[in-house]
Amino acid sequence: MKITLRKTQLVREREGLKLDYYPALLNPLTGKKSRYENLKLFVYQNPKKNEERKHNKDTMQLAENIRAKRQLDLQSEVHGFTPNHKRLQSFNAYFRKLARRQRGMNWHNWDSSVRYFEQFAESDVSFVDINLSLCEDFKAYLRNGPKLREKRRGIGHNSALSYYNKFRNALKQAWREKLLIDDFHELSPGLKEKEAHVEFLTMADVKFLVQTPVKDEMLRRVVLFGILTGLRFADIQHLCWGQVTGAADQYYLHFRQRKTDKPQHMPISDQAYELLGPREEADKRVFKKLDYNKVRDFLISWPEDAGIPKHLTFSCLRHTYATLQLNGGTDIYTVSKMLGHRHLKTTQRYTRVLDQKKRETTKRIVIDLV
Repeated sequence: MKITLRKTQLVREREGLKLDYYPALLNPLTGKKSRYENLKLFVYQNPKKNEERKHNKDTMQLAENIRAKRQLDLQSEVHGFTPNHKRLQSFNAYFRKLARRQRGMNWHNWDSSVRYFEQFAESDVSFVDINLSLCEDFKAYLRNGPKLREKRRGIGHNSALSYYNKFRNALKQAWREKLLIDDFHELSPGLKEKEAHVEFLTMADVKFLVQTPVKDEMLRRVVLFGILTGLRFADIQHLCWGQVTGAADQYYLHFRQRKTDKPQHMPISDQAYELLGPREEADKRVFKKLDYNKVRDFLISWPEDAGIPKHLTFSCLRHTYATLQLNGGTDIYTVSKMLGHRHLKTTQRYTRVLDQKKRETTKRIVIDLV
């Protein structure tokens, strides 16, 4: 690798200074190769005054020092050391780059984590700025339930846990790439999970929703389809007609879960199929231009209009599906498979909210007191 100091013509008889890298270097943040680095320095093309000559001498010396340092950094990298200038790069940009790699609902969690970190930091943070104190301060910030938008309520404990873990994963990756000296993923443990209240709709709530008129018919169909199938938002969003097969009483969905990349073969009811609308070509999405933010807002306004005092998210529709199935007598193993859970333990949390089943147990032991 050779680094050469070059001059470029500027206005007013000035020349800019830049470094020419050969061969070109790969920028880890943009993923693109570049040969030039603008030093944002200039010299006078034809210095006439002592001040201009002195400026040229000092500036050329500074530029040469930068060139020599860059050359030393590159040689250090060859021998397994991370150049200091890489640690001066933006962690914010790096964190955002990792978030863009994610898919489905996982992307939304990463994106929220990045946005909360930027809101917390208030300015750009480089890798050298990251220390244990900053990590713990960000953890405390999330634990206090900040808001990204004024009309939203603060985040819950388990959401804070998820967002902080995304931050820790970014730190782990940066440490593996030798952009951080210390493994803050290990030094700053995540939050402990709390048993959260599982919000869900009862069948009476669902009836109130169905009877409440809406302006956006597609969003209505999406929500009801979520209740009838328990599918994650990302899987509904990317569902194509080629993944819907069968005939009356025998409809199936064949797809690969966006979150787990696990193939799913799932029967659906005729009623769920009818909510999909008129059939189209195999490569067409069932619900066109489905936007997560619009669905999220719809899940606030529709229950409010129906007089249902519950804070709903798309995950609540999965909870609703699970609890209605379990209350209806479906065994937990089958519900687990329908939801696409990897472990039965994940599904068992829904058994804690089965009030109907709990009430039924009170009638099973009867003592004859006569």
